Amino acid sequence: MKRFVSLMLALIIALLPQAAFATAPGMPASVPEDLNIDWNARYTFAELEQQMKAIADSCPEISEMYEIGRTWQERALWCVELTNEAVPNENKTGIGVFANIHGGERESASSAMYFMWWLALNAKDPYVADLLDRYVVYVVPVINPDGYEQSFVINTRQNMRPRDLNGDGVPFSDPYTDINGDGYISYLFAGAADDDISWLKDASSIYALYRDERYQQNYIGRESPDWDKNGILADDPRNSGIDMNRTFDYQWNRFDIETVGSESGVIGANAFANAGPAPASEPEIQAVQNFLIKKDIDALATLHTGIQCVLYPWCYKPFDESDEELVQMKAVSERMAAAFQQTTGRGFYTKSSYEDYPTSAEMIDYAYGRLNIHAYTIEVYSAGKSGNIEDCLWENELPAATVQYYSADEVAAMGLDLASLGKADAEGVWFYTTGSDQMVNKAPEEQDVMVEGCRDALLKMIEAEPFGQGKTVPEWLK
Repeated sequence: MKRFVSLMLALIIALLPQAAFATAPGMPASVPEDLNIDWNARYTFAELEQQMKAIADSCPEISEMYEIGRTWQERALWCVELTNEAVPNENKTGIGVFANIHGGERESASSAMYFMWWLALNAKDPYVADLLDRYVVYVVPVINPDGYEQSFVINTRQNMRPRDLNGDGVPFSDPYTDINGDGYISYLFAGAADDDISWLKDASSIYALYRDERYQQNYIGRESPDWDKNGILADDPRNSGIDMNRTFDYQWNRFDIETVGSESGVIGANAFANAGPAPASEPEIQAVQNFLIKKDIDALATLHTGIQCVLYPWCYKPFDESDEELVQMKAVSERMAAAFQQTTGRGFYTKSSYEDYPTSAEMIDYAYGRLNIHAYTIEVYSAGKSGNIEDCLWENELPAATVQYYSADEVAAMGLDLASLGKADAEGVWFYTTGSDQMVNKAPEEQDVMVEGCRDALLKMIEAEPFGQGKTVPEWLK
């Protein structure tokens, strides 16, 4: 009976805030010139910083911008806090929006930027004004600024902790480099101008090429002038080998036989190799954890790309139906995914993160497991086209792969010595560039629709709060 009453109370609490809200507005009625942002464009981190400052400066009565930490390369982790400062914060519910922990997932940063922009420019609308009276919204649009910037060279999830991958005593001594000046990093193959390269042009993906014998015979490496002159191209790139969303200080590298079985080893496969040297080893993650401990945040969403869905804890173990707050989070995530799908016309699903694929030490598990913050992962974008909404793709087509030939003399002028690479007899080099590698400086089509869909999913999360016990900080963390 007690369990039934608790479940009914949780349901009532979750439904009441939704009924109390007016209808959310669309685009702002008036946009200042310095905030006329093209949501279908890609911006550098420095440009995002300028946009954040312009947003905060445009409405100082409801917004404040401040730094919460620094990266390995001394870039700032910025937060924009939005609330009606005339209403005491102790009477409000804290909401967090965190994005771009994986550097190349820049659509997530755009979604977070749009959300703060939309709140600021609609601050006088009755719906948003009511929201800012009742909530404090913290937006950290880029957790991984170093990886974000590196992804303008080549897509990377990782941060920039110095790493000496080739063991020559110099970190990042042979990074990917655009030596032919086309703006992309290619796969290089030795050959001649009159070679039959239909096998290369017609390949369905780079992964299909890996299995082709001609790939192994002709492949030289990724685009680089071989900075360290060791005969191996790009063997010490600018990445850390660390996935920061496997490094939070909760169930770090959770992996044992009793947990996952002797055969699957799936949690270890997803975490152990790229979880960093210790829990919260990275300055970016330390900053985020300290922020979550310090601020009164009751619910958060961390934004990603790669699939199109809303995920909820746990990541490291199956969904726990006996956890009443978790059951309510599942219901909220279903409303969030439905809102995203309705706004965008693209498919979005929902499930527990473990059910999607098991990992450990992710941000949502840390937030909920360590601090009892309701936490969701929103995956905003999955490239591809199928024509079936149930496939949950963005229904866009990436550019076709390109193949460009350069003679031995031409690549020598680019700084590439074929003899040192064991290809002295090659007449030249074919540069093969995948469609995804051509997107490093481009936003996907209709990103403006994507960011609106993410906004609506976030609003469903906010409208469901508060419910349950609320944030709880263990004594040993205080």
